[in-house]
Amino acid sequence: MRLAFEYCLNHLYKKDINSLFGEGSLIEVNYIKYSTNNKGLTIDCKLLTTDPQECIETYPVGLELLVSESWKWMGCDKKIVLTHSIDLK
Repeated sequence: MRLAFEYCLNHLYKKDINSLFGEGSLIEVNYIKYSTNNKGLTIDCKLLTTDPQECIETYPVGLELLVSESWKWMGCDKKIVLTHSIDLK
């Protein structure tokens, strides 16, 4: 499921990722696990950006929006909690 979600996120929203975080940026999904504390799924993502200056205004809200929209597009209705980080590509 992790690989399918990562593929969906990076290919369907490629234009959005490029405009929000810089040309050639990617979102890497590290894991999707069920959390008993949150009673939902925890998705851990890493934004690999090519231009950190472009991310100043759009990270983390832009990343959270893209992940939640992609999650809905996949047809999953379970509650998610997002943990994220940023790194240079």
